[in-house]
Amino acid sequence: MELLIVTGMSGAGKSQAANALEDMGYYCVDNIPPAIIPSFVNLSEISGEKLSKLAIVTDARGGNMFSEINDVLKDLKKRNLNYKVLFLDSSNDVIIRRYKENRRKHPLADSDDSILTAVEKEREMLNKIRLISDYIVDTIKNNILNDYKNGVSNATVSISCNDYFDENGEKAI
Repeated sequence: MELLIVTGMSGAGKSQAANALEDMGYYCVDNIPPAIIPSFVNLSEISGEKLSKLAIVTDARGGNMFSEINDVLKDLKKRNLNYKVLFLDSSNDVIIRRYKENRRKHPLADSDDSILTAVEKEREMLNKIRLISDYIVDTIKNNILNDYKNGVSNATVSISCNDYFDENGEKAI
């Protein structure tokens, strides 16, 4: 099974990326708390129709539950489940502009918080997962879904591939 964990900043285009991944043959599930990921992977493996490509979107919308992501990834690794982590990011200015355009409340914004305060909280919350992500896509210049729908094949996307290893040569999580 090809397992892709999609995460990143709210407003960076994760849900749009999930739509594009579905069009590419992935079975996508959005807004899953990390603790449910192993059970969902198990169901996918034992289903009569085994899913060969699975994308799971998990992020700060889960609030404090998202703090379990590193333990979940360690568990998947112990079970020898191969996965990749895709982190979608954008600048604070672009994320704020997107929230203002959509007139939606940021998932970490309290009633007194500005969008910028919520974005800064989220950036701090996601720092560890960003550091261990296999792919980091900066969507500052791209609207992934619009480019995909419009057949843009030469869109510029910046992808950073990172591997961090511990003292034993194991990929750090």
